[in-house]
Amino acid sequence: MKRTLLALLLTGSLSYALAGNPNPHPEKCGTVESTKRRIQANPGLEKIMQDDERNLEQAIIRNQNSRTSSTIFTIPVVVHVVWRTNSQNITDQQILSQIDVLNEDFGHRNADTSSIPANWRSISSASNFQFCMAQIDPNGNPTNGIERRQTNVNTFTDDDLVKAYTSGGMDAWDTRSYFNIWVCNLGGGILGYAEFPTSQQSSTYGVVIGYDAFGRVGVVSYPYNKGRTATHEIGHCFNLKHIWGDDQGACTGSDNVADTPNQGAETYGCLTYPANDNCNTTTNGYMFMNYMDYSDDRCLYMFTNGQNTRMNTAMTTWYSDLLANTNNLCESGVGVSSAPDDFQFSLYPNPTEGLLTLDMTGTRDLGSSIDLAIVDALGEIVYTRKIENPVGMLHQIEMNNFNSGIYFVNLSNAQFKKTVRVSLIK
Repeated sequence: MKRTLLALLLTGSLSYALAGNPNPHPEKCGTVESTKRRIQANPGLEKIMQDDERNLEQAIIRNQNSRTSSTIFTIPVVVHVVWRTNSQNITDQQILSQIDVLNEDFGHRNADTSSIPANWRSISSASNFQFCMAQIDPNGNPTNGIERRQTNVNTFTDDDLVKAYTSGGMDAWDTRSYFNIWVCNLGGGILGYAEFPTSQQSSTYGVVIGYDAFGRVGVVSYPYNKGRTATHEIGHCFNLKHIWGDDQGACTGSDNVADTPNQGAETYGCLTYPANDNCNTTTNGYMFMNYMDYSDDRCLYMFTNGQNTRMNTAMTTWYSDLLANTNNLCESGVGVSSAPDDFQFSLYPNPTEGLLTLDMTGTRDLGSSIDLAIVDALGEIVYTRKIENPVGMLHQIEMNNFNSGIYFVNLSNAQFKKTVRVSLIK
């Protein structure tokens, strides 16, 4: 947690074989090397990032309440699947499982929060971010937020070629409106890489994840089979650094977050708490279970309050358009329109564990019936029902048979149409 210039990050190494300590695990993250490539291509970028870091730290000091805001930003996601072989063309279910992981991890609802050491539970919390599959594409057409392309490229690396159609990949959707994720066959010993946010908004902003480290079902490979690679890389996209400061064990690096302990190098495998190294010999040791370390997926399960503050401040400063979602890109085209001003009802609890209550006790007369449809995050209608004599009543909606995730409850009849976004957490 020591304070250093951002340049230290950019000169650090992501080598997975430290001197005298070869490690059989892959070099999990290519973000630092990718950032070096971007700076070489755009020499002015390094100064922009250094200036941004200073401004960000000042903004955090000015706005100590930035993390206490109750605003939850729901970010529309598009997943570009670039595949060569059939196994690389991952299923919709695998993609949706990754969105579920992101919502759990960034919402501090992951089941393994119970494994957070007692000494650090008070500084671990939910972020301000949730994610949904985009339901409207850049042309205004319905979409499930997934597009696919078979490519002639065998293997991509951290050089951004997967982000361009002309080089065998797929072009980004407008990064001011959509969060872009590319899934492909990644080589070079990396599982994924990200682009840091800056005040100079980028047309390629987003993350790239290997097809076999994306999500928690399908063709994922142990020990990176629980979707934490995307959680880690999106942490970078929201301006988090590696927790050890990328200094090759010198103990002088920093992630510029005050509540993460000093750490010498990246962690591999699944350690037993507490763990110490040459940079940290305290009783609590270092935070190898932090999403911004390199532990196996099963041993990553927390962001700190300081990390959440940093993410929230950076994104509201530089990517406020993406967070605003002013075009309601998460809402399904099924039954979406404005209801009358005097149309009142409640749908609770939200998030729900499976049983929703539609409270229409205070609703004005809307006729003899309404149609209810539930649409999942991929745009598929998964449930329909006609509710007779709806006004003045409480109506129970069972979602216990659905998988955890984001759903859209559409209510409509001849007089109105209304859509409500619901989170199901089981």
